[in-house]
Amino acid sequence: MTRAREIMTPNPVCVRSSQTIRDAAQIMADTGVGAVPICGEDERLKGMLTDRDIVVRVLAGEVHRAG
Repeated sequence: MTRAREIMTPNPVCVRSSQTIRDAAQIMADTGVGAVPICGEDERLKGMLTDRDIVVRVLAGEVHRAG
């Protein structure tokens, strides 16, 4: 049976909780992934950000507010 470590992204990159959504989207584009872990300044995992989060919460929110 395939193990998670065999298919996971090698050398994952974190986005800092202090960085912008644009920074996170650029990291995703540069690394070819659809999700990045969010790390705090204390180097601890704070959550995950997905490309879907960006579309639904940020872009759709902007369209909704503008309408």
